[in-house]
Amino acid sequence: MKRVIVYGDIHGCLEELRALREKLDIQKADIEISVGDILNKGPYLAHDMIRYMQEHHIDVVMGNNEAKALKQYRKYRKSGAAYLETLRPFEAATVLSLQEEDARFLSDLPYYTKIANLTVIHGGLVPGMRLDKMDEAQKKELTLVRYLNRDLEPIPWSDTENRYKFWTEVYDGREGFIVAGHHPFPKPKIDTYAMDIDTGCVYGGKLTAAVFTMQKKHVDTENATLVSVRAKRDYWCEYLKGEACEKD
Repeated sequence: MKRVIVYGDIHGCLEELRALREKLDIQKADIEISVGDILNKGPYLAHDMIRYMQEHHIDVVMGNNEAKALKQYRKYRKSGAAYLETLRPFEAATVLSLQEEDARFLSDLPYYTKIANLTVIHGGLVPGMRLDKMDEAQKKELTLVRYLNRDLEPIPWSDTENRYKFWTEVYDGREGFIVAGHHPFPKPKIDTYAMDIDTGCVYGGKLTAAVFTMQKKHVDTENATLVSVRAKRDYWCEYLKGEACEKD
C-alpha cells in the first residue's frame, strides 16, 4: 500500500531528518510532506534544507519561518546589508544563505496540502475558517494559530493566562483529518480530527513523522503510525548560550 508520510517541524535539523527517513525505509511510491518550518534555529542553513527537500521530492507547506525568511530576504535585497543588523543572528544567516531560486521556492509554497481526506497545514484552524476562501490575513493566521481563548479566538503564544483550548481540541473535521505542527509538545498531541506532531527536535526533543496508508483515494487516518528519532542535542539552547530557552 502507498504511504503518506508527514514530518513535524524540522528547523534545520537535517541529520535527524536523514535518520528518520532511513528508519522509515523510504520507498519510491511514498508521498512525503513537511508541515513547514524547515528553516531557522537549527544547524543547517536554509539553502541546504531547501535543496534537500527538492532533491528528495518532499513537499513543504508554508510555515511561519518560511514566510518570515521570505519577507526578510526581500527586505534585505531592497535595503542592503544594513538591514541584517536588525535581525537576530540566525535570521541573518538564513537570509544570507538564500539564493533567488530559493526565494522562488519559498514564495511558491502552498499554505495547505490535501491528499484525499488528509490535510496538512503548519499552524491551526480557527472555528469558521475555510481553506479555500482565505484572504492574506487568514493565510498568515493559519501558520500561527496554537491556543484559543474562551471565545475560541486565537491568542498569542505568550498569553498563557487566557489559554482555554488548543485548536485541535475544537476542530470539527470540516477540512478532513489535519496534521500540523508549529507548537512543540513532548509527544504528538492527537485529537479526534487533528494532530500536532511538532515534538521539538530543535529544542532537544524528537523529530516525528506521522505515517498513513492509502488505498485508492482514501487515507486511513484512524490508524496512523508515529515514528520518531531523538535530537542529537538542544540546538536552540546551544544557540542562546545559557539564556532563557524560550520555544518561540
